[in-house]
Amino acid sequence: MKRTIRTPSVKIGPEVRNAAVAILDEEGPDGFTVRAIAERAHVAPMAIYNHFEGVNGVLEALWIEGFTMLRDALTVETNDAAQDLYDAGLAYRAFALGNRGFYTVMFMHRFHNFKPSIAATHVAAEAYETLVVTVERCQEAGFLLGAPAHDAAQVIWSACHGYVALELLDINFATNRDETFAHLLMTLRDGFR
Repeated sequence: MKRTIRTPSVKIGPEVRNAAVAILDEEGPDGFTVRAIAERAHVAPMAIYNHFEGVNGVLEALWIEGFTMLRDALTVETNDAAQDLYDAGLAYRAFALGNRGFYTVMFMHRFHNFKPSIAATHVAAEAYETLVVTVERCQEAGFLLGAPAHDAAQVIWSACHGYVALELLDINFATNRDETFAHLLMTLRDGFR
């Protein structure tokens, strides 16, 4: 009798991750199933259940990786806090446009029965706190003085997300999307004075 050898997680993980992101990028959430991920990753569907506990485990892994990448993108620190805030805004948009699959999991779609774990929500909170720290630095430099740092950060995040979400949905009528987003960032920075 031939003994079945289980493929190690380290070999399955990258293929499943890449397949999941590709499906989200190309087909969106409607095509995101265990069977589709397994087929694209060239693994048996049972491997996804064994290694990720199903589609929600894959979503959790993407959520954590996405917010980790976003946190890293938002971490900008030079001697010019106002410029750092502007650069973080540009990095936010670049992350969203360059990582549609991750951004979909993080912000654009509520997947049935998926609720991030407490550990995963902490990773998301770290990304937000990165922005709060930049806002606090701006306040020390004389910017964004009209609101507590957490409130100003929420306004900034909401405005940037709104712009990016409309852009991802192709509901952006700006004549020059890059310039309009830059104007949005400057308006946010200066509007709290």
